[in-house]
Amino acid sequence: MENLITIEMIEKNQDILLGRIFTKLQLNILKKKLNNKSLDTNEKTYYYKYIKPKVAAMLSFSGISEINIHGREHMLEERLPKAVKLLQQLSRKHKNKKIMASGSFLFSKKYNDIDFFVFTRYSKEDYRKGSLHVNFLPKSALDSIFFSSISQISISNFRYEAKTSFALTMQDVLQSYELLIDAVLRKQEFSKELRDFLMKAEFASKGVILSTKQLYELKKKITYKNAVKLLSDTLVNTLLYGYALKDIKSSLKEHIRDYTSLLKKYHNAKNLEVYITTYREAIQVAA
Repeated sequence: MENLITIEMIEKNQDILLGRIFTKLQLNILKKKLNNKSLDTNEKTYYYKYIKPKVAAMLSFSGISEINIHGREHMLEERLPKAVKLLQQLSRKHKNKKIMASGSFLFSKKYNDIDFFVFTRYSKEDYRKGSLHVNFLPKSALDSIFFSSISQISISNFRYEAKTSFALTMQDVLQSYELLIDAVLRKQEFSKELRDFLMKAEFASKGVILSTKQLYELKKKITYKNAVKLLSDTLVNTLLYGYALKDIKSSLKEHIRDYTSLLKKYHNAKNLEVYITTYREAIQVAA
């Protein structure tokens, strides 16, 4: 709850808070907590018994009862009030649903949509209202690498512990790569496919789950003009660092055989040509 207030807010309103709501000791402990300094045993008692309940009561006048903020250090502070307000409105509209705000609105001066994710048992169609984009996801998504990514910089109405380990097969990565290359060659919007591939590639090769901000910065570097080269190089490196060499060779040789056969039938299939070229390069490097 205290993550909705800052040390700057406390110092700006200190004259009002001191004496009326907090004692000088309590206010100093709150400042210490907000500055991420360790509290001793006595201070912890004061904080949890007297200070935190008062903070919760203060915030309740704004209708805030359960707000969890992760990655605040990466957020634009001026965006928080609007994000919290929208979260409250959506929480009232979609009662008892787990809802999360994430995406570039929270950390980038330039953004297209204000993305919210509603986790529900039943399938629903996403909708837009102005810049607001509400995405409905199944509850199973809470255990996905996608959730572990978006939750790193987020505001939600529920507590969670995101997974940090996933079993990504080579086929998972290859499928993401092929879907992405196909979208690029067709000149289609490929933002979602790119996000999916980059997440899987980074985790498969390094065990790292990229945040939305990290993905945002990477995605800005990739255009239709350089995409095929950059993504193919990324795939080769991902396979080499993430999987056994013998598995790379056997799996890719099978793919090459299949796609070479298909290419005889679909002569103008540029995507098949790219797959074959990239997979041959990966085999050569792995040899």
